Amino acid sequence: MQVFGWMGVDLFFVLSGFLVSGLIFDEYRRTRAFRGTRFLIRRGFKIYPSFYAFIILSPVAMALSGKKMSIMNYVAEVFFIQNYRPGVWFHTWSLAVEEHFYFTLVIIASLLIIAKVRFNLRAMIIACIILSLFFLGLRMASWLERPDHFGTHFVATHLRMDSLLVGVLLAALHRYRPELFLQVFRNHRWLLVLGMVLLLLPTILEPFGSFIMITFGLSGVYLAGALAVGLAVTATPLPDHHPVQRWWVRPIAWVGGISYNTYLWHLFILMVVGLGTARLGLTGTLTEFVTYALLSIAVGFLSSHIIERPFLQLRERWFPARSRAQA
Repeated sequence: MQVFGWMGVDLFFVLSGFLVSGLIFDEYRRTRAFRGTRFLIRRGFKIYPSFYAFIILSPVAMALSGKKMSIMNYVAEVFFIQNYRPGVWFHTWSLAVEEHFYFTLVIIASLLIIAKVRFNLRAMIIACIILSLFFLGLRMASWLERPDHFGTHFVATHLRMDSLLVGVLLAALHRYRPELFLQVFRNHRWLLVLGMVLLLLPTILEPFGSFIMITFGLSGVYLAGALAVGLAVTATPLPDHHPVQRWWVRPIAWVGGISYNTYLWHLFILMVVGLGTARLGLTGTLTEFVTYALLSIAVGFLSSHIIERPFLQLRERWFPARSRAQA
């Protein structure tokens, strides 16, 4: 965690908030209604099959490594509370944050629509700013009460909600003010890139777990992530025959398509590969890293096609999308 790879999780939070809340905005704009239960069912078909298959096979990895897990560790994983009590795996806390956020988002959106509260972009911006400051205040209070504790400061949902909230705000701007969205991100690209660098400085310069990093640093990472997503969304597409499109964009998009399953399995693969390379005396070598990376992608691909894809096909048969972009 001393390096900055962990920021990828925060970028994913922002991107996820942007994409998933965009589905809600699309459905509401097209139908003037929002079926929250259907939305959660569709999301469940995407998330749960691969996740629970991973958890069912997790005892295999634990047995191979000699680690002992209580039934409560598995209960925490099954009910997505592994960011508040010990689970089986280190990385699944991020999935718990997402689940908690989207259930909360669906409940709030449904109540607002039932109450016939109109979606006013200005009011939404103000609400998101106030909520983001509120979560920042929670992180400050939490750190002052108990400094530098990973389990309470970094993974708890109530201290990380603003990461996805920034994505929601970005989606609202994209849906309700598309001309302004394009103008800002296409006409000021280098200025926004500079802004990203400045926003990341508190996290880059401060040690992991410090007050500045946990509080203002995380907020800066979220905002920088929003700028990155906005720049990516408004980037001019390259021609299909362009070398960058062929050798960079397409491979990255392919990996992105299996990223959820790859993320699920990567620590399982790391554990298994580590056991093998330890016996061969290859621990810490380039061979170990390449083997781990290739196997993670391969298992992510297989899981996507064997588990995720059939359930998505069932989802489209039983609960077809109501918005144009729902996935």
